[in-house]
Amino acid sequence: MVKNRAIALVDCNNFFVSCERAVNKDLQNRPVAVLSNNDGCIISRSEEVKKLGVQMATPLFQVRELLEKYNTAIISCNHGLYREFSDKVQNVLVEDLGDKVVELYSIDEAFLDVGTPDKLKLLGDHLKSKILKETQIPVSVGFATTKTLAKLANKIAKTSEKANGVLDLYNSPYTDLALQRTDVRNIWGVGSRYAAHLKNHGINTAYELKNTDPEQIRSYLHVFGARTVMELNGIKCLPLEITEKDNKSIAHTRTFGHTISSFCDIKNAIFYFTTRALEKMRWNNLSTKTVTVFLKTDRFNPVPYYYSNAYSYNSVYHSDITSEIYKWVTVCLEKVFRPELRYKRAGIVLSELTSVESISLRLYEQVNFERWHKLSKLIDEVNLRYGRDIIKLAALQDKGGWQSQSTFRSNDENHSTSREHLGLGKTFSKSVRFL
Repeated sequence: MVKNRAIALVDCNNFFVSCERAVNKDLQNRPVAVLSNNDGCIISRSEEVKKLGVQMATPLFQVRELLEKYNTAIISCNHGLYREFSDKVQNVLVEDLGDKVVELYSIDEAFLDVGTPDKLKLLGDHLKSKILKETQIPVSVGFATTKTLAKLANKIAKTSEKANGVLDLYNSPYTDLALQRTDVRNIWGVGSRYAAHLKNHGINTAYELKNTDPEQIRSYLHVFGARTVMELNGIKCLPLEITEKDNKSIAHTRTFGHTISSFCDIKNAIFYFTTRALEKMRWNNLSTKTVTVFLKTDRFNPVPYYYSNAYSYNSVYHSDITSEIYKWVTVCLEKVFRPELRYKRAGIVLSELTSVESISLRLYEQVNFERWHKLSKLIDEVNLRYGRDIIKLAALQDKGGWQSQSTFRSNDENHSTSREHLGLGKTFSKSVRFL
């Protein structure tokens, strides 16, 4: 057994932009900026946009004139598309390295336990080329002894022409040089607030932080700071959390394009969210017995006051039938809805999931349940083949004003991700952090 196993970080470059370019070749030679929900801020930038000085999370209205001057493609986000490409990248890693060495850190990042620190550069080049070939997504790979150092190696690999997307800092003689050239705020998890605190104590670079007494750092940055110091010294403090296929819950939430107060509009939105979540649940051959509905008003414009509430319905039996779960959802919605308020965000969570084969039989109407279960699966198959919601319950109305603003949405063909999976056969189903 290798005592000091090497850790790799695989990170997709400008991930949302790369996904848009993968489905639209016309974007390959243009600057591209992807916007957040409701087209508020820039959340992904191509290298050309970065060179224009546009920072992450910049509000669009501040730089729109600049972007248009340089013929920038401004695109509304499509998280369904990004999730599909994320799954493809993750599956390539699992197929190549196995399912016991991958930790999904976020939608565009994965830590890998690559074991013996031998020929890491060759491994990195292999992963980079294979992922690009099979998914059209460019990635960078960094190797080191700890997660914190692997993050640093990956960051340098992205920007260094010599590294060309792959950098091995596992017990490298160049590690200290890299730390000396790295501002302390650029160390994973430090951020601007902690960095300001460290600089007040004369710690300006990652190298200076490495050579500080961990107990001294603990005194003003708590255990996190001490752990970071040890990680920079090659001592593993952050274990690899191997991601297992373990569906605990399925959620579907959205921020509305504008505030809405109508119960009918809210109900329509919740039914739409429920339909999407149930599609994924059924394709994973699961059923639920608990649904939770939540509503929130706009916290930045709390008129007449800020409100956030949730309610859960707990059924005696598990179910995957849309019409039945609509009834559960309606009960929840009636509990949390307040007619005098204007709502900005809502969502549904399906929990206590279990496989359909293991659910208990119903004392009454078991035959009807089985009939509706088969019908629900058949409707999913038809909609998969001919288009979303070709067949739907009458309670699910056409989309309304609750939809997020997508003024800069790419053409429908590019933003209609194939639903051949809908969660089926995904190697992982653990929730991961979204950018």
